[in-house]
Amino acid sequence: MAYRFACIMLTVAMCASPALSYSTGAPDGACGDMVPQHHTEPQKSAAPYTIVLSKKEIRANEGVTITVKGNSAKDTIKGLLCQTRVGDTPVGHFDVPPNNNFVQKLDCGNSKASAITHKKITNPPNAISFNWIAPRDLSEQARVYCTIALNGGVFWVKHSSDFLKVN
Repeated sequence: MAYRFACIMLTVAMCASPALSYSTGAPDGACGDMVPQHHTEPQKSAAPYTIVLSKKEIRANEGVTITVKGNSAKDTIKGLLCQTRVGDTPVGHFDVPPNNNFVQKLDCGNSKASAITHKKITNPPNAISFNWIAPRDLSEQARVYCTIALNGGVFWVKHSSDFLKVN
């Protein structure tokens, strides 16, 4: 009887594991398409989040503060993956203060700190802020893209900010 119970519990555990999300941040494998491997489809509705830029125009090698925030108090952020891109190419790097409890840098491909992702968030906030630094040689319009998860099964992929002009 104990053997049968153990087999049942093992089977349940093996079936349940694909439904788990990445509680300590997105894997670098999500960098390209920004789709989390939550084994469920992303939401098709408009995201209940806004990506706010502290400036609309910056110079190369200058920074901007980015805030991802829910449109209402119930729109908290359990998971996050953000990149700043020109077209489909990630550019620049993120600067995260060491005392930030919500996000951490993620190296996508050979690019250091080219994305940010969530840390293990036990009490999801309604807003998260972080800094992005433009590369020295950039002179184009960039856009911030974020995949934002309300929870492991409810998320929006590549929600975008307004354009950011870099001179």
